[in-house]
Amino acid sequence: MPEDPWLSAYGEPYDPRPAIQAWRAGQVKAASQELWEQLYHQGTVNSASYAAVGEIVRMMAEQVGPDWNAYSLVASIEEGRLAVASPSIPPELEHDYEQAWVAILPMALRDLGQATDDLVVRSTLAVVAHSKGQHTLATMALCTEDERAEMLGA
Repeated sequence: MPEDPWLSAYGEPYDPRPAIQAWRAGQVKAASQELWEQLYHQGTVNSASYAAVGEIVRMMAEQVGPDWNAYSLVASIEEGRLAVASPSIPPELEHDYEQAWVAILPMALRDLGQATDDLVVRSTLAVVAHSKGQHTLATMALCTEDERAEMLGA
């Protein structure tokens, strides 16, 4: 844990590394559920969310296939970061957060090129869009086809 504890989306001290280790070890459902609950709550993120991004991206680099859940969580954290009321990335996490976004783009482009699964397509598109500064497009990409049609009045 850092000297000043990282905070969950609820503002409580939280270290995401044990859950990310559990995800790496194959406990995907329980670990990803815990991370979603702690790192992203109704658009709210905090320092633990930012700290987790680099670790999640490193985990993804070790995986054989695309992990839509990891892409979606990273994209959602970025969406939360951009919200007006969100805290800034702590200075000690800025470099790792930025490097994670550099590292995830080639993975997302590779996985998008091979994707046929709807969740993989949407989550990788969201990451690519965020990486290119197209944040509204990223938000739309995470929506289901029905949600997008409803937004467009189709």
